[in-house]
Amino acid sequence: MLMTAACFSAVAAYADTSTYDNKPTGVAEGPQPVGPSINNEAWTKLRAECEKDVPSGKTNGDVCVEAAALMLSSDLPNEFREFKEDHRIKIALRLLERGVDSSNLARARAYDYYSRIGFLGLSPYADSYRADELMEMMDKSGYPGGTLRRIRSQSSIIAFGTNDVQKREGCNSAKKMLADGKLDGDSTIVAKEIVATAVCTGFDQPPPK
Repeated sequence: MLMTAACFSAVAAYADTSTYDNKPTGVAEGPQPVGPSINNEAWTKLRAECEKDVPSGKTNGDVCVEAAALMLSSDLPNEFREFKEDHRIKIALRLLERGVDSSNLARARAYDYYSRIGFLGLSPYADSYRADELMEMMDKSGYPGGTLRRIRSQSSIIAFGTNDVQKREGCNSAKKMLADGKLDGDSTIVAKEIVATAVCTGFDQPPPK
């Protein structure tokens, strides 16, 4: 009983900056196709740009996001088809980290891994300190994807530190941003996740008589 309580306490303490039991954006499911990957050439090009051109300032860190996405795609570059998902995610995170200085999308996708928790415990990629750093970078740049990720954690069923007023405000903010139609693809996905939560749909229902 004490062990169970301790596990729940750990989850609750981490919930304010975490995505609960939710696979981060860009992770593909299902078996790989047979035959050579159509992504072999793209991988070689994007990886080179991420490792050489991004640090030198010749290109934006978004190319690192594209390279990382291929590590988690439904058609892996041939050289990685025998790699386990855990290994590929670690490679993807290294690529994303190369892009965080110039790409909010890289910050957001890395944040999704570092802030992720699983059922009754942290994921193997969890790093709350790094997640906080990336959130601060997104906040300073005014990136709505950072704001939405914070709202998503507040609208979680395990967000015990957030009251109903804060949750309602977060839900309304997500709906407004979604309705404005100015979000990038990743942020749109997060906004839709928020408005579909039981917390937000519950606020849409009339109070019981």
